[in-house]
Amino acid sequence: PKLSDVTIKSVKIDKANLQKALNRIHKAIKSNEKIIIYGDYDVDGICGTAILWETLNSLKANVMPYIPSRFSEGYGLSKEGIDVLIKNENLGLIITVDNGIVANEAVDFAKKQGIDVIITDHHVPSKKLPNAFSIVHTTLLCGAGAAYMLAQQIKNKILKIKNEEDKHLELVALATVADLVPLTKANRTLVKFGLLSLQKTKRVGLLALIEKSKIKKEEIGVYEVGHIIAPRLNAMGRLSSAMDSLRLVCTNNRKRAEDLSGILSKTN
Repeated sequence: PKLSDVTIKSVKIDKANLQKALNRIHKAIKSNEKIIIYGDYDVDGICGTAILWETLNSLKANVMPYIPSRFSEGYGLSKEGIDVLIKNENLGLIITVDNGIVANEAVDFAKKQGIDVIITDHHVPSKKLPNAFSIVHTTLLCGAGAAYMLAQQIKNKILKIKNEEDKHLELVALATVADLVPLTKANRTLVKFGLLSLQKTKRVGLLALIEKSKIKKEEIGVYEVGHIIAPRLNAMGRLSSAMDSLRLVCTNNRKRAEDLSGILSKTN
């Protein structure tokens, strides 16, 4: 398989909705609106949140990641979560990752607060779609895969960057394996190349977690992801706060990475 074969068309993402999302994101960046990346507390949501947060942060956007508490806010975009977020000054845009496609009431609540919502998700929609500003949706990828496709378009259409080193493919592979989506077509391609990327990762958080897990980076395959790495990332969202897993994935600080990998492993 060729990575270049994984296109918007191949994963059936609606181009009109995608362009609408890009235009809104561009507007938010230019006007310095606060953007919230609203993820989920499993590996898929954590990796997808990291992908979009890092992409927009590289654009100097006023962006912050947020993962709700399983215990106090429940799954997905919710009124409780939005109530927490509206304390952010100049919040104008929420982008969901791995959730939102059935969050009709929460999207309506956000709109009443003057907040636009862009949904990126891969779950099966209900009969009535949320009244979101834009919906970037496919059931052919995991949630991080859908976020990755949006991030790639942000780089290509807003940043005008092509042929840049892909630092997010390894996160897509982690998420795809952890979320148990079928390893066929685009997913198989993303995992094939993502595992190669993971074996060469420079992310200090993943390196610390790999070392703590006592596995060899160069030998990482689907077993190591599914049974050794992913459970450690998942454990925080199930028992504590998934934000620590997100911090581990994104940190550039070696000491912080070591501390967080210890917390994740102990929690698991």
